[in-house]
Amino acid sequence: MAKAPKPSEQRVVLEKVSWQQFETLLAEMGAERSARFTFDRNRLELMTPLEEHDRCHKLIESLILVLADEGALRVEGYKAPTLKRPDLGIAIEPETGYYIQHAVAVGGKRAIDLAVDPPPDLVLDVSFSPRTSDRLALYAAIGVAEVWRYVSQLGDDFLKGTLQIYCLEGDHYIEAAHGLAFPFLPAGRILQFIDESDALGLMTALRSLREWLQSIPK
Repeated sequence: MAKAPKPSEQRVVLEKVSWQQFETLLAEMGAERSARFTFDRNRLELMTPLEEHDRCHKLIESLILVLADEGALRVEGYKAPTLKRPDLGIAIEPETGYYIQHAVAVGGKRAIDLAVDPPPDLVLDVSFSPRTSDRLALYAAIGVAEVWRYVSQLGDDFLKGTLQIYCLEGDHYIEAAHGLAFPFLPAGRILQFIDESDALGLMTALRSLREWLQSIPK
């Protein structure tokens, strides 16, 4: 029996789209839409996420919640927030946006409005195929302090990807061994958590993570 074809990220790119047309499309599709938007100065990319995106989001969210619990930190998370800067003509929707240092500033708001809210302290960006836009440049223009970028290929081993941590310095990102939100956490430990979740199960990976955190000298 022939194997079923592997799923793929569906992308549509539209040129010469005005900001007003983009805003109209956002309103017409509504908050419950599945498509993710990237708008870069009249160029609009629409991407339809897959189950693998959601799996990565949930794993990283579990990790961040344990980090916050062990460190007695408040975290406000937003799945696929629309980060818009109409003054720059750009907008982008990461997998998730997290407020940690500025969690009190958003105070449990239902949505992020960069006209009045600070940008997220940390965003997770997941990709299983080459992007047609420079997403790091857009995050930098918005002022996101830290980006976790997870890159892999679709298939049975999609949790065997790579993860880079990028920290904002001036107007661009520098790849770093440790991030800003959790400076004790190396990128390798995040990948270890993902790998253990895949091989041993989420609960085992969470226990291992807690034991590791509790072993770090205070």
